[in-house]
Amino acid sequence: MVVAPAIGQQGYNSSVWMQSPSLFNAGAVASGAEDYSFFTNCRLQYLTLTGSPMRTNTLSTGFKISDGAFSNNNFGLGINVVNDQSGDNKLMTTSINIPINYSIKMDEYNKLSVGVSPGLYLQSYDPTQQNWESDWNGSSFNGLGDFIVNSTLSRSSYGALDINAGVFYQNVQRNKSRLYAGASMNHLTRQKINFTNTGDKLYAQIVVNLGADITTRRKDIKIQPQMMYFRNGPSNNLILGVGCEHILESGSVITNINKSTTFSYAAFYRWNDAVVANINCKIKNIRIGLSFDANISRLKSASSGIGAVELYLKSTHIYRKKKTKIK
Repeated sequence: MVVAPAIGQQGYNSSVWMQSPSLFNAGAVASGAEDYSFFTNCRLQYLTLTGSPMRTNTLSTGFKISDGAFSNNNFGLGINVVNDQSGDNKLMTTSINIPINYSIKMDEYNKLSVGVSPGLYLQSYDPTQQNWESDWNGSSFNGLGDFIVNSTLSRSSYGALDINAGVFYQNVQRNKSRLYAGASMNHLTRQKINFTNTGDKLYAQIVVNLGADITTRRKDIKIQPQMMYFRNGPSNNLILGVGCEHILESGSVITNINKSTTFSYAAFYRWNDAVVANINCKIKNIRIGLSFDANISRLKSASSGIGAVELYLKSTHIYRKKKTKIK
């Protein structure tokens, strides 16, 4: 038997991160044109591998709260719940966070948002699913299997405080093109992975994202480049690409965002891992979309190239009709 230490950290991954950026950046909650929104998705990963696939479900909401009748600034408040399960021992991770931010409208075209997101980080597994063979020969252990399972794993669940923080910047140009960028630090508390008496701590996570909604000469088409970079301790993850949104039916010139109908498609590359394609359709205030990850890493021979399938639903709303035109 060869025993070697290995350090890893499972991070929530989504191929439609741009639809709910507050999941990764507390500063981005309620930062869009809408007054409040709801987002939910289901992601199934590594469907063709032996055993249970990795499943992720999320719920994300955001509400805009005015800072006063004569103020252009606003607060943002939301609730983010992420639950995933992986492996035959049903390792489950649940993250519950409440992002809160404050958005400052610096001038007619620029807005800066700063936020913090306190919450809970919960993990559990089913100990009855541990099926390693016994190494006990009647008088002693032949190996380390029983020792690791029976002595080191002191609990099957734990919970810990989780703190995240971030900033989010937006620039809206005269032609209605929007440029935005964000940076966040997640797991600032560096909570312990507390299944064992000597559990390791989570790495603090750095997230940087860039994106744009670029209005073209054809008013019915927008180009949407996107990039998101993660760093968890020694691990890196980069995904980048571009999408195209076709406006099939324009909404009102008044800021009632709920009346447009659009169809969008995009392609992304997750560095050394997968090629991602997604499509979505928005009708009035409801957007529904589908994403597919084609695995291109060394795992593709086992996964048959099927990395993940992700389905999502998003709705956006306004409190009341606006009385001013979009700039």
